Amino acid sequence: MKIQNKITLLFMALTAGIILALSVFIYIFTSESISASFFHRLEVRADIVGHAALEENKYRTSVYYEIKERHLGDLPFEKHTISADLPDEKERKIFPMPASFYSEINKAVPVRFYQNDTSYVAVQIEKAGKELIVISSAVDLYGLEEMAELRKLLIIGFLIAMVFVFTFGKLFSEEVFKPIRRIIRNVKGINALNLHQRLAIDDSNDDVEALSRTFNEMLDRLEITFEMQNNFVSNASHEFKTPLTVISGEAELGLRTPGIPENALVSFRNIYQESEKLEHLASSMLSLAQTGFDGKKEEWNDIRIDELILSVKEAVDKIIADNKVGINFDSLPEDDRKLIVVGNKTLLTAAFTNIVLNSCKYSDNKPVEIIIRADGTYAIVEIRDEGIGIPEREIGQIFVPFFRASNTERYKGYGIGLPLAHNIVRLHQGKVEVVSRVGAGTRFTTFLPFRAF
Repeated sequence: MKIQNKITLLFMALTAGIILALSVFIYIFTSESISASFFHRLEVRADIVGHAALEENKYRTSVYYEIKERHLGDLPFEKHTISADLPDEKERKIFPMPASFYSEINKAVPVRFYQNDTSYVAVQIEKAGKELIVISSAVDLYGLEEMAELRKLLIIGFLIAMVFVFTFGKLFSEEVFKPIRRIIRNVKGINALNLHQRLAIDDSNDDVEALSRTFNEMLDRLEITFEMQNNFVSNASHEFKTPLTVISGEAELGLRTPGIPENALVSFRNIYQESEKLEHLASSMLSLAQTGFDGKKEEWNDIRIDELILSVKEAVDKIIADNKVGINFDSLPEDDRKLIVVGNKTLLTAAFTNIVLNSCKYSDNKPVEIIIRADGTYAIVEIRDEGIGIPEREIGQIFVPFFRASNTERYKGYGIGLPLAHNIVRLHQGKVEVVSRVGAGTRFTTFLPFRAF
């Protein structure tokens, strides 16, 4: 997940937590307030009922009830019970509350209890030496409706707030990461051919400026290193080839000299063969080094993979005349545009030639099949052989320069061909997958992205 999306989600989660906590606080506070107000109203009614019951003057009793009806009104499901003492078992059935409710009844404060949406109060009243206990109950229908409306409002408000939080969080994170995205775009555009390019630095005196300066310092060091390597490879290619050419030429001239002793002839032959090997090794090493930074700076063009593989077959035929390499065209895509890749023909030819020659060599010239196909992204080339295979524990090392598998002692080689091919494929934004079984053969599958159309 992108950091930008993570920040958006974290911002949203933090804000959601704050809004949720505030909503819960508002809900609880409102609920307590409404409940306290309703209990107070119920206590006033219980007090009026109690004083009316203690009033000996019946006219005044009617006044109490008239005040209650005219100014206070009845509450939903309002009930009252009056007793001179604590309610007995029969009376308690009317108000089935726990024993603690009745034990807390005293003159000091009313007792409140809430159960199943019903509010209960117990008031002990004393007048003219007489005492009685009034227990009243009612249901706060209006309060319940208000709480339901408040709950609905808070839920809808929370959801709407989340939409706004996500939208503004996304805009906020995009604005924050705009300099980072600009750096990423600029860095992606820098390669071995334009190492002189540098990132634009804003005088913002922040971490983004420090990051840009660090990238530019790194590019300075890379440019110097690549330039030194480029010069070394260009010069070394001539410096190596010249003496090797002289040595092989002198050895060849010695072989053609008539009348030389047999031991000298053997020496000249050995010198000539070893110089050829050394020249091949030097050329391979230089090619391997050049693929690391595109030192030759060849132009890249559109290449059809099927035509390239035909060129590879021709190159292999010149080196191993009796090879058994076959090309399978049965899986070619219907849309031939999926066979066109952007690359350097010379480098790709060298890469596939090295893989095919390896397959021929390590299979003792048994049949090698090349299959060309494509998927939604890549042009794919499979090269299958029936050779000695690669030990499973060593497959991960076959692209390391100069590494040779443990079962290749009887075959000549330097461990350069496959690393060279791998570097070339990676240079073309591709990849190589290897599946092998000792004694059964090896399959190299090369994926090269075809040109977008």
